[in-house]
Parts: sequence; C-alpha cells; structure tokens
Amino acid sequence: MGPGVGFGRSLLVSPRAAAVAALALLAGCAAASEGSLPAGSEAALYARGLDEISDLYVKPVSPRQLALAGAARLRLLDNAVEFSERGEREQLVLRYDGRDIATPPTPQADDPRAWGSWLAAIAAAAKQASAKIAALPPERLDKVVFDGITGPLDRYSRYSPPELARSHRAARDGFGGIGVTLAGDDFRISEVIPQSPADLAGLRPDDRITAIDGTPTAGRAAEEIVHEMRGGVATPVTVTVTPANSREPRELRLERALVTAPTVSLSRDGRTAIVRVTSFNHTTRQMLAASLKEAEGKAGGRLAGVVLDLRGNPGGLLDQGVGLADLFIHDGPISAATGRNPASRQYFAAHGDDILGDTPVAVLINGETASSAEIVAAALQDVGRAVVIGSASYGKGTIQTVVHLPNQGELTVTWAWLLAPSGYLLQGHGVVPTLCTADLGDTEPALQTALTRARATGSSPATPARAALDEAGWAALRGSCPPRPGRPAIDVKLAEQVLADPKLYLAALHAIGSGGRLTPGKPAAGPSLTDARATLSSSLRLP
Repeated sequence: MGPGVGFGRSLLVSPRAAAVAALALLAGCAAASEGSLPAGSEAALYARGLDEISDLYVKPVSPRQLALAGAARLRLLDNAVEFSERGEREQLVLRYDGRDIATPPTPQADDPRAWGSWLAAIAAAAKQASAKIAALPPERLDKVVFDGITGPLDRYSRYSPPELARSHRAARDGFGGIGVTLAGDDFRISEVIPQSPADLAGLRPDDRITAIDGTPTAGRAAEEIVHEMRGGVATPVTVTVTPANSREPRELRLERALVTAPTVSLSRDGRTAIVRVTSFNHTTRQMLAASLKEAEGKAGGRLAGVVLDLRGNPGGLLDQGVGLADLFIHDGPISAATGRNPASRQYFAAHGDDILGDTPVAVLINGETASSAEIVAAALQDVGRAVVIGSASYGKGTIQTVVHLPNQGELTVTWAWLLAPSGYLLQGHGVVPTLCTADLGDTEPALQTALTRARATGSSPATPARAALDEAGWAALRGSCPPRPGRPAIDVKLAEQVLADPKLYLAALHAIGSGGRLTPGKPAAGPSLTDARATLSSSLRLP
C-alpha cells in the first residue's frame, strides 16, 4: 500500500494500468458539446463518454451500439430488467418483470449526445422500477453502465470510477504525501522514498506508524490510513512513529510534498551499470539520466557498459518511454503511432540527447515487458544501439488516451497503434530478443550454451527484416523465443559477458535485419502491417 493525491488527458501505454505507476504526452481536455444537458447529470456524463469514444477510438464505433451495450448491462444488477424492439422503427422498450416500464424516444441518428440522454433515461427508469438498482450508490450504477459501453471495444479500453481514477492520477503524476510505503496490519514502513519528507525527518524501514493527527492507526483499514497521509502539497500532517529499535514513540509534524514513486534503481558490477526500470511515470527519464550520471562518477568518468533491465516493466507514460530511448540514441527514429484520429498520428525521433556516447548497452526483456518498455527495446534494437537479451516481450503496441470525466472518473480509450523504427507493428508481435535465454536455466552450463549461441549468431547471416514478416513469420519468430516471466540471473550474466567482448557485442548488434526505417512524411510499409492498419490509414503520412 502506498502513501498519498481535474480535467485533462494523458497518453499511456500499459497492459496493466491498475498496477502501473505511470501515464502525459498531451494535456488539456477536449470537452464534449453537451448543450443543455444539466451539468453533472447522468445524461451529460454518458454523452461525454460516448462522444469521446466516438472521436478517439482507434476503429469507427457506433454510439447507438455502445449505448445499447451499456443499457444491457443493467440486467446484471437485476435480472428482471430486459429490452425488446418493436415496430418498423425498432422502438426500444425497457421491461421489468415482464411489464413495459419505459419507451424513451429512440434517437434516429448516431449522435453521442442523443444516445447519452437516451441511456440516462433508461438507467433512471430501471432505478425507479427496481429496488435493487435504486439502492446502489451512483458510482456503482455508472461503473456498470460504462463497463457495458466499453465492452465492445478492445481489452485496454475501460472506465475507472472516481476513487480508482484518483489513485491512477496519483501514480502517474505524483501526489501530496510524506513518501513512505507501508506493509502489514501494524503499518510498518517497508520503503522510504529518498529526499521525501519522511526521509528528511529520519523515518526508516521497519519503523511503525501508530497515529496520524492524533488518531491511532490500530484496527483501521489500510486505505483509510493511506488517504489520511495524503493531502495537498505543503499541507501539514502529524505522524506518530515508533522506531524499529525503540519502544518510545516520536511525534513528527511533517509538511507534505509532491511524491512520485521511484521507478529506477541502480547497481554496479565493477564499471558496468545495471539499471532497472520498473515502469514509466513522469520522472522516469530524469531518474534514469541521474542514475547513469551517478554510475559514471563512481566508475571514474566512463562506464564499460550498461545493462538496462526492462523485465517485468508493464509500461506507462508514452513520452517517458520515448524520452528514455532518446537518452541512448543520437539520431534517427524511435517510434511512430497511427490511428483514426488525426492527432494520434505521430512520429518520434531522437534529438541528440544521448548521454553515453558509444558505451555498449544491453537491454533485458521478458514476457512481461510491455508497451513503453517495448518502445525502448525495439528502438535500441532496430537502430543498432543495444543487444536485446531474454525472451519475447508481451506484444502490447497500442496507445491509450485518458479522458477525465465530469464525475472525476476516467475513460481509458485505445486510439493508436505503435510501430517500431524498422516499420513493424508492436501489437501482437512485441520485441524478440537478439540473444534468447527463454529455454535456459541459471546454471553455468546454460550460460556457456548462451555464449555459444551468441557467437553463432554473430557469424551467421542477418535474419530477415522484421517489417517484411507476415503473421506466419511472426508466429515462427516468437515461437523460437517464447515469452516467459521472471528475472533469471542468466540474463544479466550473459549481458555482462557480451558487453565485455567488443567483437561479440558488435556482431550481435548487426544480427537483426533492420529493413526499412520510419521517416517523417513517409508512410510505414511492409506485409506485417495488418489489414486493420491498412484499412485505417492506407494514405497515412507520418507528421
């Protein structure tokens, strides 16, 4: 459990957004035109949601079909609720327990505002007829309706009710808090964020928080305690702490600060830096740059190599993934995005911000490496900047835009597909490593097998360009190094051996056929670009 925090929009790329401390390339909010609908009403809320999805979703969708799907979910709350269609004009009738209870006018056009009003009228009639539905809090009813609305979309598009949305915003953007993570029923501190108010006040792991603003924590819910520790930046909170090595409690008056969960950790093996990135929030790029600078200083000004560990990284903020790749690449493409909404079509290139020069780099990935992390791995592999080691990645290559709703909930809507620099779609394909360890254990013989394979890879002809693979080719490629979870030690050991052998390292860099390159103003092409993309943007020109 962690400590803890409008309108706006964020771009994110993550398959497990609820678990991700990540997510704004764009800010601001394209408000739906809700006309005379009462502010804060269900009609305004549903209209806003339908309007945003209709405008942003990566494929064309019908507000009518989404509204009907939302209404159909009411049956989950009370199975006496049902719909029927009657007459030549397909009048939609709401029935309860076999009786007609409402026939609101059916909109004749696919207008999100009209269908939002219709859906609100259906929900109101169901609430009036059903004691079960009437007893539910509004947040629960809205959640069920929006789950229906987003149901016909892809699995990454979803609705988050206000409380969950607040938690997501805090994870992405930071929050006012003291900077500790708690564990257990006794509210023991498991982690203290460096330079946070808690750290500066001397709190340490295994200290116990026993009261907040004079109210004991014993017997209370963890969520309640976390909520009380969070608050506005620069606001005071009094925390009573029993240190791990003492029975005497200390009462500390702290001032909350903006807290962002750390996503980068650094260790060194001699002059090789091993940097783990667990997700992408709005400080990840900055934290990585600082970690590499620190590592260079401790190594006497120059590193022998860098191991960038992205295993288990589920993604997060798109701009942070692109920015992190930019730290390693001097020039050239990083990624591109293509979608139905013109604003989703973007081209991302390096700006000469690389901070390591020609220092050798290895990237570690596994079956849980996804989204923003896949952008980084694909970019460094495609432009010949790093040797990628491990197993095939997750294969989540879509971008979600986060829409803040009038009720403070959020809609997460898929609005674009991502392309690797060589032009292949990341969705469903992911990144297949240069050197595969998916079938190897952590033994010394396994490491020697991996090194033998690496030397053979360096001496064999370059593999076919990945942008030229069809779906059968991709299935075969991923099957040759299937995704696997976990962070086996062999990955790091192999990376260090490859980085220490310049000949082997250079050969591995060129073992992947790059194919074409994305360029501004030139459409990406290749058989691996699916029919969906071809239909969606056959005339796309990347900006």
